[in-house]
This record gives sequence, C-alpha cells and structure tokens, in this order.
Amino acid sequence: MELDVNTLFMVTMHVEVMLGLLLYFVWAQNFSKKALAWWGSAHMLRAGSIMLFGMHGSVPGWASIDVANAGLFASFALLWCGARVFGGRSPEPVWALVGVTIWLLACRLPQFSTTLELRSMVGSGIVTAYVWLTAFEFWRNREEPLISRWPSIFLLFAHGSLFLLRTPLGVMLHMSPASQYSKSGWLGLLSVEALLFTISISFILVAMAKEHTELRHRNAARTDELTGIANRRGFLEQAVASMRRANDAQSVAVLLFDLDRFKQVNDSLGHPCGDRLLCDVANRLREMLRPEDFVARFGGDGFVVFQQHVKSNEDAAVLARRIV
Repeated sequence: MELDVNTLFMVTMHVEVMLGLLLYFVWAQNFSKKALAWWGSAHMLRAGSIMLFGMHGSVPGWASIDVANAGLFASFALLWCGARVFGGRSPEPVWALVGVTIWLLACRLPQFSTTLELRSMVGSGIVTAYVWLTAFEFWRNREEPLISRWPSIFLLFAHGSLFLLRTPLGVMLHMSPASQYSKSGWLGLLSVEALLFTISISFILVAMAKEHTELRHRNAARTDELTGIANRRGFLEQAVASMRRANDAQSVAVLLFDLDRFKQVNDSLGHPCGDRLLCDVANRLREMLRPEDFVARFGGDGFVVFQQHVKSNEDAAVLARRIV
C-alpha cells in the first residue's frame, strides 16, 4: 500500500494544531507551568511550517521551502526552550534563533539552494541538535524523580537519530527517478514516524507536567515553609523509611532540642527577626550534618536531628555538643 505524502502532511498539520491547543488548555489550568505554553507554541509553529510544505508548487519556493524549514527549526528550538523553563532555567531565546539564522543565511548562497544533499544535511543537523538538546535538558534534572522523564528522553534521542537518516535517504532517493521519489515508501515512513513522535511526546510532556506538579505538592506537604527543612510529617516519613532500610547491626540516634529564650527574641526584636533566627539555625544544622543524616523543624523553636549508622552513644553526644 502506498502512502500519500500530501495526505500525511494534511493529517500531521491538523494533529499539530490539536496538540498545540491541548497544551495551551493544560497550561491555562495552571499558568505557573510556563513550559506548556512554550511546547504548545512549538506545535502551532510546526503546523504552520507543515502547511507551507504541503503548498509546495502552489506558492513560491522560498515560502514552501526556505520559510517552511525555518519555521520547523524554530518549533524544535521552542521545544528546547520549554525544556529549559521546565527545569527552572532561562529559555535562552537568542540561542533558539541560531538554527533559523544559519538556515536563512545559507539559503542566500546559490550553491546551497541548488544542492539537495547539502540542504538536507544542514536541516537534519539543526533539528537533531535541538531535539538532542531537549533530551539533555530533561536528563540533567534526573535527580527529580519523574517517571515520565525517561520515555521522553528515549523518544527525543530516537527521533533525533532518525532525523540524521534523512540525509543519506535523501541522497539515495534523489538518485532515483522522480516518480519513485514521490512514491517512496521511505519518505512516507519517515512522515508517519514524525506524526507518531509528535503525538507521543505531547502526551508524555503533559504527563510530565502533571507529575511534576504532584511531586511539588507532596514535597510542600513534607517541608517547613519557613526554613525549607522537613516538617514533622516529613521527618516521620524519612525516619520510618530509614529504619526499614537499617539492619539489626546498625544503630540510629535522634536528637531533640529547642532554642533557649527564643520568646524573648520575638518579644524584643519582633517576629521577623525570630523567623530569620530560625532560618539561620536550620541552615547551620544542615551544614554540620552528614549527607545521610537529616534535620526537621518540629514546630515553634523545636528541632530534631536523625543520625544514621551511629556506632555508640558517644558518637551521638559529639554531634549534640557541636550543635549546642
């Protein structure tokens, strides 16, 4: 069965629009997730470029090829910007325009405009670079436990790798008769892959944003809002988990203490000063603990420290004296 490339273009364009609107709708439910707006804009821009691709022959070549490719590259750049925003970094719009700038400048060269292999190589390289950069942005934040992060990295890496195949395939197909090129199963297969990728990655990105929000809410419920360390609930959950992992030969220590005359600080200097004091104490405690130990605020001026792998009571007393 032969695949009609023009039909695939039309279907892909409508799918891109619907996915872009879906991402905008999810973003409208939580405006703090700005990455969704970047990703939605990427889909809408990609839909516009695909529309221009499908109009090849009925519009000038500079519009259906040069401008269409520039829009395609910009859409993948927006995907990368959204990944940076999702990870808490700046979107870097200047770097996002590098691919488009390279393409538009190259299109002004006569040899570039007439060499299909060179155009395919440059275009595939730009798309692959932005797709792999997006995968890298998700990978560099892997400390945050998001299950949906890993399929997104895999899809992005695989899609970028397949885009690199377009150059050798384009060269091979260009050597074939024109009729074989237009009816090539490889060209249709790559178009289907691009359609499946854009559908899959969109739903994974929505799932990642939802998972990220839920994780933030869970962490907020376990964290003291003022000092940033664990609260009572967070401490108890961490302590129970640590005790379950410990064996019979391992001992733990729990140190509870509060600040003397803390009420006098609030009464004489004001509550903002008292809050600052609590934050400073929490920061000092975190600095003097080992990575496997943790501290929590139990309420008011009360703190608790959980020590793991304690060899003797004296080891716990040494830390207690340091804290005092």
